[in-house]
Amino acid sequence: MKRSGSRHLLASLGAAAVCASVLAGAPAAALAQDAAPAPEGTGLKNCAGTYQVLDAARAGALSLPARAYTLATTPDLNCSEAARLLTEFQRTWGTKLQTTWKSVSGPVGFSNSAGQRFSVTRAPAASSSKLACPYLTLVLGARAGSVYVGAGRYRLLRSSTSLSCAAAARNFFALAYRTGDPDGSWRAQSVGTAAVQLTRGATSFTLRRAYSTTSGGGTFPARGEYRCGPFFTVGNDDPIGKKFTVLKGRYSITTFGSTDCAAAVKILPTLLGKRSGVLPSPWRLRSETGSFVRSAAGSSGFRLSPYLGE
Repeated sequence: MKRSGSRHLLASLGAAAVCASVLAGAPAAALAQDAAPAPEGTGLKNCAGTYQVLDAARAGALSLPARAYTLATTPDLNCSEAARLLTEFQRTWGTKLQTTWKSVSGPVGFSNSAGQRFSVTRAPAASSSKLACPYLTLVLGARAGSVYVGAGRYRLLRSSTSLSCAAAARNFFALAYRTGDPDGSWRAQSVGTAAVQLTRGATSFTLRRAYSTTSGGGTFPARGEYRCGPFFTVGNDDPIGKKFTVLKGRYSITTFGSTDCAAAVKILPTLLGKRSGVLPSPWRLRSETGSFVRSAAGSSGFRLSPYLGE
C-alpha cells in the first residue's frame, strides 16, 4: 500500500497555495438530504446500491459529508451511470460542472439539458439497531488482508457506536480498495458464508453479504485513487498561467496511477507560480479538475481539492 506521508505535508507545502479563483465568493453548498423513498411526482426510482463518500467532498453546489448515500434516477438514466457521474462531479474543480449537467434541488441532485436527473440522499441504516450502518456496496470484489470479499451489497454492523459508520467504511475501503491509510492495524477474518469481520483491539465491525445487486453503488475516492491525508496548509496565492489562480487555504491531495503521495508533495511546489502556464516536463495542468498529470493521457498524477474535513 502507498503511504500518505501526511505528517510531512504541512512543512513541505507551507509556502504553496492551492485553490481556483472560481471558488471565491461561491454560494453556500446545498446539503444532501436525509434518506427517504424517492418523492412521489418526481419520476425518480431509488437505485439498489449505496454510494459511499469516504472523505467529505463537494459535487457542484452539493456538499457531501463522509457517509453512505442512495441515488435515485429518472427511467432514462442507468443507476451505474449516475454513480459514475457523481464521481466525476466530485473531481470537478470548483462548483460549476464542466458538462451539460447542473446542480438542482427538490430533491437535491443533478439534471441535464436532456431532462435526465438523479437525486442524492443520505442512506438509512440497514436495520433499527443502533450498531447498524447503511448498506455498504462493493461494485468490484476486493481483498481485505487475506480475505476476499466479493461484489455485492453488505449489511454493516459495529461492535460499538464509538466507531462511526463513516469510519468503518473508510477503514474497510482503505484496506480493500487502497483508497487511503487505515486508522491503525485492522485484522480481517472470515466469519461464515459471505461475511468478514475487521478487528482492531476491542473494536470490530462485520460485513455480511445481503444482495448481489450493486447498481448505483460506488466510492469516492474511487478505486485506483489514494487520498493523502489528513490535509496540508498553504500560505500564498499563486497563478498558473492567466486563467488558473491558486489561493491560500487547507487542501487535500488525491493521487492516481503510478504517482504516490511522496512524489506529489515533492513536485507540487515547483508547479505553482508558473505565470507563463508552462510547467516542468512532463507535467501538465488540467484546470477543470485541479489535477497535475504526467502525460496527455492523464492516467498518472494527483488532484487538489479544498479540505472539507471528514
